[in-house]
Amino acid sequence: MKKERVCFLLVVILLSCFGGAIVKLNFDKAFYAPGSKMTLFIEGLDNPVEYELKISRGVTPILCKSGSTTGTIKLDVPQETGGYGIDIRLADESISRGFSVLNNWTDSPRYGFLTDFFPERYDIEKTMNYLVQFHINGLQYYDWMYDYGKLVYDEGDEYKDAWQRVRKISNTTLKDLIKEGHKRNIASMAYVALYACNSELGKQHPEWLLYKKDGDSWTPVDFYKKILITNTLEDSSWTRFLIGECKKTIEFGFDGIHLDQYGYPKDLTSYILKDGKYIPYRTSQGFLEFINLLKEETNRPVIFNYVNNWPNKIQDKAKADAVYIEPWESCNTYEDLYKMITDTKERSGGKPVILAAYLEGIKKHSIFLADSVIAVSGGRRLEIGEIMRILSGPYFPGADVIDMKVLDALKAYYDFQVRYEDFLNGTFDELSDVHFEENYSTSPKKGKIWVTVKNSEQGLMINFVNLMNARSSLWRHKQRAPEEYSNLTINLPKSLIPENSHFYFISPDGYIAPQEIKGEIIGDKIKLPLLHLKYWSAILVIPAT
Repeated sequence: MKKERVCFLLVVILLSCFGGAIVKLNFDKAFYAPGSKMTLFIEGLDNPVEYELKISRGVTPILCKSGSTTGTIKLDVPQETGGYGIDIRLADESISRGFSVLNNWTDSPRYGFLTDFFPERYDIEKTMNYLVQFHINGLQYYDWMYDYGKLVYDEGDEYKDAWQRVRKISNTTLKDLIKEGHKRNIASMAYVALYACNSELGKQHPEWLLYKKDGDSWTPVDFYKKILITNTLEDSSWTRFLIGECKKTIEFGFDGIHLDQYGYPKDLTSYILKDGKYIPYRTSQGFLEFINLLKEETNRPVIFNYVNNWPNKIQDKAKADAVYIEPWESCNTYEDLYKMITDTKERSGGKPVILAAYLEGIKKHSIFLADSVIAVSGGRRLEIGEIMRILSGPYFPGADVIDMKVLDALKAYYDFQVRYEDFLNGTFDELSDVHFEENYSTSPKKGKIWVTVKNSEQGLMINFVNLMNARSSLWRHKQRAPEEYSNLTINLPKSLIPENSHFYFISPDGYIAPQEIKGEIIGDKIKLPLLHLKYWSAILVIPAT
């Protein structure tokens, strides 16, 4: 019997130990540093139980452990960075999850959001524990600041949000959230609009502002007639002022800065006032200089929002730690998502790509399909934040409430992505001369199963994303439930598969732990079974060692 099966023998215990409760395996950290300690919490136990657990890298077991627990298991974390799987059995209960080992959260950011900073917030620890289970290791604190320009409120504890002056905010709550996040390896990023100041401050400093020609006069460029837009070139006095304010947010306790913009004015459509003259202004250059100066002067994580993927031409020069894109009309189809992510990774030198791709909570099937396409393409999606809410639009406090069953299914997608992130980070191989039982395509299209091959040091990952039943190629469209498939087969060229490889079926839709399958050689082809397909499944091809 194989070693991994020996270490995974079922320990028979009475079902009464579970008391009828749903058993869950919870982590204590969003990610783990190499060689650190891990504490697992088994939720739903009424009595001590025997367990068998296995930690794997890819499909290879690297640790097997057994014992008795009342709900807590302590482990040593592997020394090598990457994605890992953990499988545990308790009586007839089997749980499979994934986790990341990283040197720093920016090596593999999984971004979330917070919007509620009111005084005496009572669920801070619960919220952070919730986010940990989705492996969220960086949080955008949306609209936390006192004002556009003056960010940190230093005249007391409580104030109201800068945009509406309605939502109550407490410095104590902010600091408690940051502190509890740090305990769980979750970084806190302060939202900052890099070129927006309030009207009163802007009128005091006309040299800070951008202008447009209005007949025979010049008027400041504004946002909703509420905020004035500024010059962010390195030599701008606004830039010096705002970077000073950003440094105060670091002193306050934040780990880094999330920079926002509003998608305009485009290059050479506005003007700066210099030495009494109005000079055409290149907005993209202003963004680039501000990003790089902020990174240089703070040496902290910086993320910048490329609204509608603009200005993407600076992505190769900007020193931000990830490429964060808010896709609008430039990215409408599943194929657009795929191309945006792959083009951005190439342009930026392989930086992590995070999409703030908004989908309403009622569009369950659209969420899973978009998440699948984004993940296979090599990106991440910003969607998880406050408990039981999912990001549905650009005003984050309006995030939709979503059913816990959907969230539990989404959690499996996050587990799957961290467990197999080494494979997902691979490069695409060209796919041709394939025979598949259903209609397929090599790019994501409506009415097809999208089939791709990703090549990494650990092996090949053949991905299948099910768009057969999609109503539309538009990812924001409300899609139907997918038609589920069982026992499909695919014939691949032998030249694509390393000799004497082993094959494993995996899926975030209920099959996170790898299940070995057999390939059949037929002439110059290898026939492989795809055991199940709902939204997204995959076959791992592991070369013989």
